[in-house]
Order: sequence, then structure tokens, then C-alpha cells
Amino acid sequence: MTWSRIKHVLLTFLIGMSLFLSFQLWTAGGELREPASGGSGSVVPSSLVDRQITEVFSPSQIIWHGSSDGVKLEANPFDLQEWINEEFSQVSYGDINSPRRVSQKEYQERLASGEWVEFIFNGPIPFGLFEDAFEDLAADYHNRTFTHLYINRNDPSELGFYDQNNEIDYTVEDSSFTPEALDALLNNANNQFHEVQAFDVSDRFIYLPVDSIEVDYHDYLVARLPNNLYVNQFFADTSEVDSRRTGSTIRYIDLTTEVRINDSNNTLTFLRQLNNMGQMSFNDRLMSSFEELRQIENWTETIHYRSYTPSTNEVAFQRHIQGYPVFSHQQQESMVLITVVENGLNNLRLPLRVVQTPLSLSGEASKVLASGPEVIQQLETTEQGLEIVDDITVGLSWIESDEDSRVVHFEPNWYVESDNVWYELERFILLQEGAQQNGL
Repeated sequence: MTWSRIKHVLLTFLIGMSLFLSFQLWTAGGELREPASGGSGSVVPSSLVDRQITEVFSPSQIIWHGSSDGVKLEANPFDLQEWINEEFSQVSYGDINSPRRVSQKEYQERLASGEWVEFIFNGPIPFGLFEDAFEDLAADYHNRTFTHLYINRNDPSELGFYDQNNEIDYTVEDSSFTPEALDALLNNANNQFHEVQAFDVSDRFIYLPVDSIEVDYHDYLVARLPNNLYVNQFFADTSEVDSRRTGSTIRYIDLTTEVRINDSNNTLTFLRQLNNMGQMSFNDRLMSSFEELRQIENWTETIHYRSYTPSTNEVAFQRHIQGYPVFSHQQQESMVLITVVENGLNNLRLPLRVVQTPLSLSGEASKVLASGPEVIQQLETTEQGLEIVDDITVGLSWIESDEDSRVVHFEPNWYVESDNVWYELERFILLQEGAQQNGL
């Protein structure tokens, strides 16, 4: 039997297995979510994937400062998720000292003065989200935020929280972290450290690799979950729901709620009219958004809190594969957007396709990406340089297979964020060059 024939047989088997698993998901959803006979009763979640708060709100980067001669080393949090879940779920902190204004330059200088372990979060985290970890968290601290947690490697009682957005530093009296716990983190067998350098981008420091890095390609079979799994989730009484189809969009409507499912881009949009638009604290909003995510998101890999938009109260959660964020066209396949108010879920955009079975790659297994200094140099050659760049990261591009619609390729690329929109690096540079030529 030829290798081509063997690959064909294997792919057929995997697709068959994927369809079987999809069937199990659909039937499980149907059993869990029988339509209610009346307007009341408990709602059973449609999500079949359990998530912990330590996973969704885990750090996006772990940086080891001063391991030798001031070198900064980065570890992939995905490889250390078990440590994060265990340590962050049981950690305890002492009292928070009075906050101090500390510039980002001063913060960097402090981390350069010794040996520190730094945990960096994508979006602002309110202290109240982890209230149980604090001995006595004052009420006025519940909605204060941090973006970094730093711990002295040799004396873990010396630690603090830093808010990079507002340049405020919160030191803490003590914690339950131990030198042994940090050793278990830094010497973990799964660690694959690479050296990083801090770059000043849009008045904030970001860490990028000093050398080129090698990132794996990934191929997955994907499945589209059935509409009724979500219709039964969002409507307590399905007998009152009117369904209408226009082109590729089907709308499910009752007196207060509308659910739109677009078959062309595989997204669900939810809108509910709520009379009481009471005020919510940031802490309560994030926690409520997390609870909604747990009920509706069936992505089988990890998903993490990405950002919060104060003007709309929208919370964004981003899908990941093997520790890298997934990016897609207009983020329709890669981002879950949730808006909650005091009375419950107000707005939602949810991707309906989820990865299932990973496939063996028949071509190149990995891709070598440019180093951080090379990326910075490329961006500095554009007309506006780094002025309009908000963030830079390595991500995986969602690419549809030309051979089979049930297969998706995930290709490593550098990504740039500008004005809350993520672009592949090469496309971002081309857009800047086009704007320059057009005199914009």
C-alpha cells in the first residue's frame, strides 16, 4: 500500500471519528437541553467543556528576570497550566500596602535589580476576581486592577501587583508562595525557555524574543455544533419562539430575545432587551461574563480573557491552541464577545465551529518566525513607525483547507494590534505602505 493511500485511509478514519464525536455532542446536547414546557425552570448549560477561572484568567506570559547576567527568559504558560491551576487556586496573600505611583521605567529597573518571576496578563484584572486569596481585601480594592504580578524568586514574601495602564504599584505584605514552588515552576520539565528583550511600544513595555523562534503548525478536524443546542439554551419556552430565514441567516425571536445564526460565517449573535440597566462593578461584570462563557463555549482547547472595552462594557475571550492565540477573519472564528448587565446577558457573539481531532501533518511541521528586534525594525520602517502599534504577539492563523471543508490549518505568524484590531504583520505593513502611497 502506498503512503498516499495510507494517508487517505487515516484521514477517512479520523473524519469518521470526528463525525461520531460530533454526533455524541449533538445527542448529549439534546438530552441535556430538552425544551422547557413553560416559562420557568432551571436552565442547563449547553457547554460540554468545563473551565476553571485560573485557566481563563491565566497569565499570557511568564518572564524569569535575572536568571544570569540580567537575562530575561520567557516560558509558555500553556506548558505550565497545571502549576498555574494548582498554585493560583490555593495561594493566599497578606494585606495590600498603600498604592504608589511607579513609572514603567522605574518598574523595569526594579525587576532588573534582582531575580524575579513576572506574570503578565492580557487585560486588566480586578483584585476582587481573586478576593478569596486575600486575607482582608478592602471594599474599595475590589475594582482596582493589575496587569502584572511579580515575585522575588529567592524571597517570595516580597511581591507585588503592577497596573501598567495606570502606572500604579501595589506591594503585598506576604504570600503563601515558597521558593520550592517557584523552583518547581522554573525547573519544570515542560519548560522551553527563550530569551526575550523589553521594547517600548506605545508607551508600554512588551517582551519579544531576542532570536528567531520555531513554532509548530497544527491541523485539526472541526465540527459545527447544531443550532438547537443554543436555541434551547437561550429560550426558556421554545414554543413561543418564531424562526425566520433570510439568505444565510436564521433568526430566532421571542418578545425580548433575538438569536441570529449566520451559516456563512458560522457565528451566533445574541441580543436581549432588558428593562433594568443597573450599574455593575467591573469585578462583577468580569465574573458574570466568565459564567456565561462557561455555559456556551465548546472550544476543546484553552480559551483566555483578552480584553475589556469600557465604552461598551464588552469582554473579549480568545481561543488558543497549544498556548498560542488563534486569529481569523474579523476574529469571527477566534473571539467570543460578551456583554452583561445587572439583569444578565445582554449581547453575545459566539463562533460555532470548534476544533476536535488533531491531524498529523504531511508537510512542514514547524515555521521559523523572525526575532523581536527584526519585527520592531520592520515596523519602524513604516510611515508611522510604532506610533499606532498597541501590541505585538505570535499567533496562529485560521486557514480553511482547500481539500476538505472539515479541516482547518493553523499557521504561525506575527500579529500586530492597532486601534483594537489585530493584523498579520505582513498585511499590517502593506496597509501602512498603501496608506502612505495614497497620501493618507
